[in-house]
Amino acid sequence: MAQKVRGVVARSKGAPVTVETIVIPDPGPGEAVVKVQACGVCHTDLHYREGGINDEFPFLLGHEAAGIVESVGAGVTDVAPGDFVILNWRAVCGNCRSCRRGRPWYCFSTFNATQRMTLEDGTVLSPALGIGAFAEKTLVAAGQCTKVDASVPAATAGLLGCGVMA
Repeated sequence: MAQKVRGVVARSKGAPVTVETIVIPDPGPGEAVVKVQACGVCHTDLHYREGGINDEFPFLLGHEAAGIVESVGAGVTDVAPGDFVILNWRAVCGNCRSCRRGRPWYCFSTFNATQRMTLEDGTVLSPALGIGAFAEKTLVAAGQCTKVDASVPAATAGLLGCGVMA
């Protein structure tokens, strides 16, 4: 059953962001719902709000995050409910030429969750970098979750998903 949480949304270019109710579907095959514990404010989120990335408004902002896996969909084996994870804006495929050569950072086929989060009225959201972590919870491709040591503070761990990767 879908969940309703609060999240930060940019509805149009240059407009002030708003806190809105977000509908998150149950995770489907290859997906995970993550309860966000910390999310950094990255300049990329400002670029989304300003229309500098694309014009697929409204955006659910936030991507530099860490949290706890709450639930997973069918076929997910690398993470499980209760795992402390960072969220990566690049979920590598593991099968392309670069991945097979041990160079996943050059992956030709990164992916995001298949299902879409929405506003209460059904408006489809575009999650920033496929994550949308300025929310209490978010739906991502399970491959975007990387388990890390739970003793690391969430605010520190979240930086690994964007600041360090970039």
